[in-house]
Amino acid sequence: MALWKRAAGDAARLANADEAYQKGDIKLASRAYMRLARSRSANESTEAAKERLAKLAQEARQKLSQIDATITQEADMPSAGELLVQGDQPSNSPQMARWRERVTAAFRQYDQIVEDYREVPAAAKQIKAHVARQRRRPECAVVLNEPEAKALWEVAQQHEADDHGCCAYWVYRQAARLVPAPSASRAAKRLAEMAQDPKLIAAAEECRELQKCHQIYSRAERLIPVEPDRAKELFAQVVQRAPKDSEVYRAAQSHLGQLPQ
Repeated sequence: MALWKRAAGDAARLANADEAYQKGDIKLASRAYMRLARSRSANESTEAAKERLAKLAQEARQKLSQIDATITQEADMPSAGELLVQGDQPSNSPQMARWRERVTAAFRQYDQIVEDYREVPAAAKQIKAHVARQRRRPECAVVLNEPEAKALWEVAQQHEADDHGCCAYWVYRQAARLVPAPSASRAAKRLAEMAQDPKLIAAAEECRELQKCHQIYSRAERLIPVEPDRAKELFAQVVQRAPKDSEVYRAAQSHLGQLPQ
């Protein structure tokens, strides 16, 4: 009787999962199938849930292939030169505009598949890995990396306008990692120019060291009430590393004088 009741309950849960799937809620359906599939008491419904999960994995792969095709189709694809040899300015040609729209739309769909099928064990990791590979393709990265690269470029430019070249250097360096985006190429070019100035590089290194000191100082402050001995060690690190004329040096030294010896 207990087994019969469990089977009846599992059948109802399977029906609810199927209904969620029919309504397009793949995430809810796959979560329900997973719970059934992991049940210790095997019955027709739990076995059916395992089959449904396998079908969902195959369905996800088919959807990925369909999106892949929209990126690789030749129609309206810009030439390799226009895609990858744009210098440091985005191309505004009609073909490039259409390509940007195509790639952006494709990755919205990819991201939706990642979200929908995240509960499907046979597919979740494969989907994420596939989308990551697609994102790294130069013809896709040139589009996908541009918003972040442009934002970093603008921050670095503002640092330079404020006469904070040392801060600008590190932001340009961060932006340059987003090549082949046009703004990343611009950042890499400016970074190479800045690298010719030894004084600026020395200032940038000092700036980075000062930032690390601020991070250590903040951590030490949080530890004062709970681990005062560890806080003292961290404040001592700041005093050892920070320039003696810096505010963080003076603040760390003050804390060391106030903490119990």
